[in-house]
Amino acid sequence: MKKSFIALSTVLSLVLVSCGGNPASKNASPSSTQAAEVKFGIDTSASSLKWKGSKSEEDFHLGSMKFKSGSLTAQGTENVKGEFVVDMNSIKVEDTGMPDDKKSYLKKHLSDKDYFDVSKFPEVTVKVNGYKDGKLSTVINVLGKDLKQDIPVKMTNDGSKATISGQFELDFKDLNIEGFKVNTEKPEETIKSVVQYDLNLVLLKK
Repeated sequence: MKKSFIALSTVLSLVLVSCGGNPASKNASPSSTQAAEVKFGIDTSASSLKWKGSKSEEDFHLGSMKFKSGSLTAQGTENVKGEFVVDMNSIKVEDTGMPDDKKSYLKKHLSDKDYFDVSKFPEVTVKVNGYKDGKLSTVINVLGKDLKQDIPVKMTNDGSKATISGQFELDFKDLNIEGFKVNTEKPEETIKSVVQYDLNLVLLKK
């Protein structure tokens, strides 16, 4: 009788283990292994957007712009969505060795109708709808027109702070901007419609 009881107990134990499994695993829900959705706000003082416009490899200008506002929601680096606003009045020329009066002239030139018509379009909005394979899916509204662009960036998110950084190019050719049109009289003086950018976004949990 005693041997039969021990054998029965052993069988019951095996059945319970096989059916119940690890109690910790049983109680864990799929969502517990996923990052929580966090809403971030841009740290405008720590974020930057630098630009480089050129005629050639040797002839170019450097500068920067500031972000006016921005927010982002993300689960780790998934389900990334948000919107950012660039203040076009913040255009700054930063050529090394260029006199201040020439910097002011170039800033005014870039702000005029031949380029970004800042008085009429003081902001550029950037809508973000996803981050996949190292690229941020964006729709950038410039001069009232949308440019769709997958921007190569590196994104980090530790739950309290997120960063997005990378270098990319935007081609403004399709926007029919006067200043980027080919100079038929002096082709070598043509300003390239492709502008290079260096992005560094810092976002803090709200």
